[in-house]
Amino acid sequence: MTSTTRTIPPWRLLLTGLLLCSLLLVSGMLPAQDAVPEPPANGNGTLTVTVEGLDDLLRNNVLALLDINRFAGKAAPEDIRLRWLHARAEQEIRQGLEPFGYYEPTIAASLESTASGWEARYRVQAGRPLPIALMDVRVLGEGRQDPVFQKLLDHLPLKKGETLNQPQYEQIKASLESLATERGYFEAQFTERAIRVDLQAYTATIQLHYDTGPRYRFGDVTFKQNFLAPELLNRYPRFKPGDPYDARQLLKLQGDLGGSTYFSQVEVNAPPLAETDIAPVEVELEPNRKHRYSAGLGYGTDTGARGKLKVEQRWINPWGHHYTAELQLSQIKSLAGAKYMIPGEDPTTDEYAIFAGYVQQNYNDLDYETWTLGGSWQMQDGKWLKNYNLNFQNEQYQTSSDSTANSLLLIPGLNWTWIDADDRIYPKRGLMFGFGLRGATTALLSDINFLQGTINLKGVYALNDDHRFIARGDFGTTLMTDEFADLPTSLRFFAGGDASVRGYAYNSIGPTDDEDKVIGGKNLLVGSLEYEHRVWGDWSVAAFVDSGDAFDGLSPELKTGAGLGVRWRSPVGPVRVDFASGLDRPPGDTFRFSLSIGPDL
Repeated sequence: MTSTTRTIPPWRLLLTGLLLCSLLLVSGMLPAQDAVPEPPANGNGTLTVTVEGLDDLLRNNVLALLDINRFAGKAAPEDIRLRWLHARAEQEIRQGLEPFGYYEPTIAASLESTASGWEARYRVQAGRPLPIALMDVRVLGEGRQDPVFQKLLDHLPLKKGETLNQPQYEQIKASLESLATERGYFEAQFTERAIRVDLQAYTATIQLHYDTGPRYRFGDVTFKQNFLAPELLNRYPRFKPGDPYDARQLLKLQGDLGGSTYFSQVEVNAPPLAETDIAPVEVELEPNRKHRYSAGLGYGTDTGARGKLKVEQRWINPWGHHYTAELQLSQIKSLAGAKYMIPGEDPTTDEYAIFAGYVQQNYNDLDYETWTLGGSWQMQDGKWLKNYNLNFQNEQYQTSSDSTANSLLLIPGLNWTWIDADDRIYPKRGLMFGFGLRGATTALLSDINFLQGTINLKGVYALNDDHRFIARGDFGTTLMTDEFADLPTSLRFFAGGDASVRGYAYNSIGPTDDEDKVIGGKNLLVGSLEYEHRVWGDWSVAAFVDSGDAFDGLSPELKTGAGLGVRWRSPVGPVRVDFASGLDRPPGDTFRFSLSIGPDL
């Protein structure tokens, strides 16, 4: 594994060889001693091998090198071979300890016959550790100025004064080579790599000199395909010709292209050209099927039985325009809609859209029909995903007097979302913050004046692989100069349901009219805390408590629900099955079941 330098005079080697030969001749002439074990009466039996006095790391490495351990728990080999293996064990134990800096172990070895076979026992004292007297690790060449290499050197797993650890030394070498490949130092090589052990001074010195040579640069990016315009594809790379090579940028490019709707297969290659220090990028693209059709049936506790039909045209023209059309039918809410999308400056996140839709709700005297025509612009700004939209909405809804009203509104709005997480699907650490603002005025084609704001918070914190806490908060408020009855049902706040306060029916929490029917409120306050414990593989159990209210004025009457759940970490995201009870009756229920699927953030 390493190079160890020891200077031994030739005369000492000759003298040692003569002494060993003399001892072997003498031992062959001596009579057998009582310490030599006799085999058990019934064959050789089973061999037991025990190594004592070492921690798990050292013992595991010793057992891996101990030849006699191959027979542990099995039938013991022939007597002559068994004793030969036992005689070699001490040297093998020493070899197993040296990579971790122990060169002066004390070993007491014994081989004894037992009623069931043989027992080989090795009592080991590791002795004093060998310290590192000199740690000389250098990066030469162009990489010497690379801050990523400097960060690696600042956080080496070995330091001067620590115990020699050869596996960690190999780890440093591998990290240097891996980083050079990742960052385009394709001519990198070690000019010095050695561990030198001085047993007289009982110290070790490490020298690693790594010459990175020049850093290669990205060349031109070539896309091999024949159905999309180069103007669109050239907006995908986050780098340009002449930028320093970085393999992560190539992985990002492959992921972004593969995540689009356009391609069924993406292959990115960047072969380095040694004569120019350039790595041209070649991207081979296979088109996806132009049309995609899907259908599904399901059941949701907030929607009842439901069905869906969807058609998608993945590209319409060379500029990557595409559209989707969807029809959803359910017992509570049905919708039909179409959306035409145009890629923006960054086609992975930025998008312009034109959409039209129809929504019909039939639920607990909260019936309404809404026609919508609008447009939106979405863009990524750092960790912020910003969406600006303008909707022209016509809604017919039921009032508390069992009559119907009609509302015509032009609603500009924005929604900004900030997410920082180690994994969007199943995070161990993650935080989401979002806020929205929308409104209308009679000065711009609207029947009423209102302004509405929302804030959404969600955090995930894992203590370790088995324990997670998930907290959620939703806040909303509405300001208006007109009567609340003039605000359409789809714009009011309600609480209760799978994504709100579990244990209560969908939209069952809120202000009521004279007939005790929930009519929705101006304000919203919902909070949730959940603890999740992994019990086996991808399966977990959860306990949670939710509380919230939709209300008018300043004083909410919070309704609380609590329950238990089962979680399965599926390939498409966590599947959550919850069993909850509303603790405030009415409108709480003694027991409700809910099912949801999707990423945590």
